[in-house]
Amino acid sequence: MADKKITALTDLGSGNIAAADLLHVIDDPAGTPINKKISVQSFFANIPNNVAINPSASGNVIINSDLADVDFVVSNDDEEAFRVDGANREVVITEGSGQTDLRVETNSHAAALQVDASADTVNIGAPLLMSQSAQSLSGAGAVDVTSQITHFTSTGASQALTLADGTDGQIKTIVHISDGGSGVLTPSNFGSGSTVTFTNAGDTATLLFTNSAWYVIGSYGVTVA
Repeated sequence: MADKKITALTDLGSGNIAAADLLHVIDDPAGTPINKKISVQSFFANIPNNVAINPSASGNVIINSDLADVDFVVSNDDEEAFRVDGANREVVITEGSGQTDLRVETNSHAAALQVDASADTVNIGAPLLMSQSAQSLSGAGAVDVTSQITHFTSTGASQALTLADGTDGQIKTIVHISDGGSGVLTPSNFGSGSTVTFTNAGDTATLLFTNSAWYVIGSYGVTVA
């Protein structure tokens, strides 16, 4: 055994490593090299450097793909701070903890987003901005329910606009950006009347979908009838 090369030793095989198993270490290689040992448990508990995972461009980093197990856990002060649980198909942030579970910081806000378990609160400390591409609608047609804003360009008189039902709590804004006539919006279900008419450029209507219908909650220049 004393004369055996490391390359000639029996391969332990994937999945057979134990915490008490030993690794061969050459201590102080740049000074006075000495052969030493370290347990697998001690090695992974005290890695004195950054750990970089850099797969190839087409590679993936996978943490326990077996859905029968808890896949990934991060602990904080002996409490579970973050868990990806494959068996239950859930991502949990410090379930049942009395500590601050999650904090997202920006340059100007120490707690732009904070989930606090002890207070049962979710706090947004920074301005909340929604960035989304607007629908561009020229002439008659359907105002969509997938974008927050629709820019309407009229190309004739009394052009028919439709609006399907949204989801509860959804807000939709229609802006008449170019006047080539007028547009008459008829939602499928409208709690504020029957139609909204856009006549001039700049006419705007903001609607809220709730109680299975659209309701006007703000407008400029339009006629609601």
